[in-house]
Amino acid sequence: MENARSPIVSPSWDVPEGRYRDSQMTPLELAASAWLDGFYQLEHVLAAREWAIRLARAPSLELRFAALVHDAERFFPGGPSGTPQNGFDDPDYLFVHSTRSADIVDAWLAENDDTTSAAFRKRVRALILRHEIGGNREEDILQAADSLSFLSTFDWLVVSWVRDGHYTIAGAGEKLDWMLNRIRVPEARELALPFYVRIVTALERAKDDSVDTVGRRRQASDRAHLLGTGNATAV
Repeated sequence: MENARSPIVSPSWDVPEGRYRDSQMTPLELAASAWLDGFYQLEHVLAAREWAIRLARAPSLELRFAALVHDAERFFPGGPSGTPQNGFDDPDYLFVHSTRSADIVDAWLAENDDTTSAAFRKRVRALILRHEIGGNREEDILQAADSLSFLSTFDWLVVSWVRDGHYTIAGAGEKLDWMLNRIRVPEARELALPFYVRIVTALERAKDDSVDTVGRRRQASDRAHLLGTGNATAV
């Protein structure tokens, strides 16, 4: 990949234009990224794809694509909403979230792709259904990539949670603990630790007014900026 580096992470409060450009993206991946343009988690899913490629070393196309779209349902109204009281590992929420994402992605593939097989769609669906809980080796990699991406790109989001009063610092910290502790791939857990320390530090400084979470959210949602395709939204 053009942007391969160690570690795979953008600066905490700024993303260079074209940070996620990758000449090896397939036409289907590019189409999916355009479909999700404007999604506040677009950077997260692009980063998850990078982490999945890094962890798998020779990833299947199904794994790459599933990583790119695993949280798609959150871009569309009507999805489930978790509550702090239920905890971040609430199985009812995780099941509905994963199933809704799998359904939405499967419908999009049916309408927009005539190049992949039924087996491809079936495997992508299975991966998305398991992205929160893992399973076999490939499913564990997707879960780990999801966690690594969260810890390495969502400093601004957890700070926003606290500023908006959605979570306390302690409550948001429970999410970070869960994202780290659920990782079952040893290499991924080792890679995640520095990002965990950094995002916890950002969380503890959540009331720092110098952090522009609004601008950071705009960057994280902007496909043109993230992929460097021109006409990026200024921040």
